[in-house]
Amino acid sequence: MTWIALLAAAFGLALAAANGANDVGKGVATLAGSRVAGIRRALWWGTGWTLGGTVGGALWGGALLSAFGSGLWCGGAPTDAAALATLAAATVWVVGATAAGFPVSTTHALVGALAGVGAAAYGFGSVRWAEVGSRVALPLLLAPLAGVVAGGVLRRLARLAPGGATRASLDCLCAEVVPAPAPVFAGEPATAHLAGIPGLRLSLAPSAVCAAHGPAAARFSVDALQWMTSGLTSFARGMNDSPKLVAVVLGVPALAASGASLSLTFALVAVGMGVGGILAGLRVTRVLADGVTPLDRVDGFAASLGTAGLVGAGAVLGLPMSTTHVACGALVGTGMQREERTVNRRAVRGFLLAWVVTAPGSALLGAACLVLTRGLPSLGTGTP
Repeated sequence: MTWIALLAAAFGLALAAANGANDVGKGVATLAGSRVAGIRRALWWGTGWTLGGTVGGALWGGALLSAFGSGLWCGGAPTDAAALATLAAATVWVVGATAAGFPVSTTHALVGALAGVGAAAYGFGSVRWAEVGSRVALPLLLAPLAGVVAGGVLRRLARLAPGGATRASLDCLCAEVVPAPAPVFAGEPATAHLAGIPGLRLSLAPSAVCAAHGPAAARFSVDALQWMTSGLTSFARGMNDSPKLVAVVLGVPALAASGASLSLTFALVAVGMGVGGILAGLRVTRVLADGVTPLDRVDGFAASLGTAGLVGAGAVLGLPMSTTHVACGALVGTGMQREERTVNRRAVRGFLLAWVVTAPGSALLGAACLVLTRGLPSLGTGTP
């Protein structure tokens, strides 16, 4: 393996670690914020599910692999200098944001770096700007709003507790099959048959109320459901992010020529994500857990469920949805539904600013890194 290939592998490992450090907390911050789990335990849980998501990305991430290889550039494969500059710019940006405690989108950093390097190396027209807009502008506008709506609606529904129960006592979700009424044969037999379909009744209540009013119902604790939804969010994030990182790493021609396989590169990314999440994920997780809005168990479950639902749907449907923006939006949505509307506006403004500048900042950084990588020996300029 050449030194250029080794440098590409090192940058790939560093970018994956930066992604883990900045992103692992987005799925599990509600666990720590609502005091369902300690922050270290939440990080281990999120990291484990994220690693599972990388397996899903290896199996079903073909579309993302092609889009983030050279899919944002017109023409063929990039040169070593351009590919290394893209990796370096995205890594430096995400590391800097993590150190400052800002949850940013690694996807936006990658897209910005690809656009900046492509424009600087091969001309402005070499970048597929429509693709850049669909992967940056659209999620930037829609994902936070979707998160706010989902978190707010679920938080409001959680307040509709039976019997005047307080939110602190709501610790059980009951799922009960409601028997169908006896069919009335007033019309066609088919109509009577449809009228006899049983229903499903869901209620969030204190466990004693669930046991008394629905002894035959399936009961799930709110804490258990929050563990489940945070795990699913982390899985979806790993499945969504890992193919993008693998595509950019394998986009370095020297690394691809060295015989690096797809499975080996996925393993490299998984190791980086895991190490970054465990060793450096505390800062951003703590900011999200405690810096946006106070959370109790019901608030945490509402935000976690909203994030899992939207991110999971985005992963299945192929929608360009940022876990960063959805998770933060869901936290803001739950905070806005509290009686005292306790949302840390200063923190939210900082997040918004970081999101807006990530793509253009990474683009400028990519152009600067290209100057440096072109100065390395044995790296040509070439054309895509």
